[in-house]
Amino acid sequence: MNKKKYLLLFGFVFSVFLLFAETVNSISTSNTSFTSTDNIKKAQVATATNEYIVTAGDIYTLVYAGGSFSVSVDSTYRVRIANLGIITAKGLTLQEFKNKVETLIISNYPTMGVQFFLANPAQFHVFIKGEVSSAQTIETWALERASSLLKEYYTNYSSTRLFTIVSEDKKIKTYDLFEASRNGDFSQDPYLRPGDTIIVPKIDRKVEITGEVFRPGTYEILPGEELSELIFDYADGFTPFAQKDNIEVSHYIEKTGVYKTSYYNETDLLSTIPLTSYDRIYIPSVKDTKSVIYVEGAVNNKYDFDTKTVILDKDEVLPSGEVVSSPTSMNKLKFEYSEGKSFVSFILENSAMFINSSDLENAYIIRQNDESDETIPVNIGNILYPSKKDKGFTDFEINANDRIIIPYTQYYVTVTGGVNSVGKYAYQPGKTWEYYINLADGFNLDENLFSSVKITDKNGKKLSKKSEIPPEAVIYASRNSPNNGWLIPLITSILTFITTCLTLIGTIMNFS
Repeated sequence: MNKKKYLLLFGFVFSVFLLFAETVNSISTSNTSFTSTDNIKKAQVATATNEYIVTAGDIYTLVYAGGSFSVSVDSTYRVRIANLGIITAKGLTLQEFKNKVETLIISNYPTMGVQFFLANPAQFHVFIKGEVSSAQTIETWALERASSLLKEYYTNYSSTRLFTIVSEDKKIKTYDLFEASRNGDFSQDPYLRPGDTIIVPKIDRKVEITGEVFRPGTYEILPGEELSELIFDYADGFTPFAQKDNIEVSHYIEKTGVYKTSYYNETDLLSTIPLTSYDRIYIPSVKDTKSVIYVEGAVNNKYDFDTKTVILDKDEVLPSGEVVSSPTSMNKLKFEYSEGKSFVSFILENSAMFINSSDLENAYIIRQNDESDETIPVNIGNILYPSKKDKGFTDFEINANDRIIIPYTQYYVTVTGGVNSVGKYAYQPGKTWEYYINLADGFNLDENLFSSVKITDKNGKKLSKKSEIPPEAVIYASRNSPNNGWLIPLITSILTFITTCLTLIGTIMNFS
């Protein structure tokens, strides 16, 4: 390698070293802009995008073999680059400006390295007026869009959709933020520039649409746009559950301060149905009018129809067989009606809704008829717990609006009459009447003779003394002791009867 090449290599290495040293020095000591964390972040954002436009007030750092320089941009956008030349930066992006500067340096120092970066993005002022909280001058920077600045200054009557920008060179353009937010057209939400004046108009018409549409909400509609455009262009059309023949439009009457409601169907939308500001449009759901069936009484009120399970609150524990002795309220579950659904399949699918206090054997259905309600007994126990001795359950279809009533089983047995301690006693499966008489401290021998009892179930049906005692049964110990005062009246009645008969016989014999 000849001497000339060594000199060129040495010069290149030296320039790279000098460039590195000057860059570190400019960042750590000479460049005061980097003392602001906010400016550092803004500079990083500006460098990472192709959208940053060179702005009056920008400060750049240039480092090359000739030294380290601070390059600023004034309102003329004619930027002097060291003593090498002037570049017109107006309208250039940061990357375009950087390319021009590097080209200028390299054309003068072909073998030298160069670094050019944004050190301090410009802060500038814009003016807002119109329907805003107050007309004022606001500080911003070149990567802030109009929407993010305006949202803090709207009033209740501001158009949050339309605004106009008058630029520093008096060019006027109106923008539509709906196009930016809905369709992603960010040309309708521009970055701000020094000297911009933003004018916010009053809102023309703002209407609300709720119910079965894909995009319910409050919308600011433009002149010429009415109900059809609101439903299909703004709210994105009907959902599959929409009642299209019952579109509810409530017009606000300013003179009276009340709403007047009108109803339309889908065919009406082919013609123009005008809207006024603050109108409310509601699209009802077929679910709201869909037929249902109810299950009432001893059922779990936390049963979920969709999952077929009991939904518990956080940290809640499912009771492990709790029963009630005196229920105070009737739970009520509502299920969507499905045409053709059988009663047996409905019960089997939703068996988790029953609780230990459900009296499945005495359940019944209240069915609406034209003239009066019909009561249909249904032994659900035969469905869930069939046995060989049962005759089986005759299935049938559920009707819309059926009410399936599940009575509570109260887990006690009543002992009354000639016992020592009349009362209600906790039910125990498999026990006979003697067990409950013992709980009642036995028969009162002054009132009861011969262990005479009468047993009835919860429905008043007489049970034999050999029967297993069911919940809610009543055991009555007969009061048949002479001490109860029944013997003397009985003897008196008999003697009276005999006396009457003898008197009658004597009278007859006297006549003969």
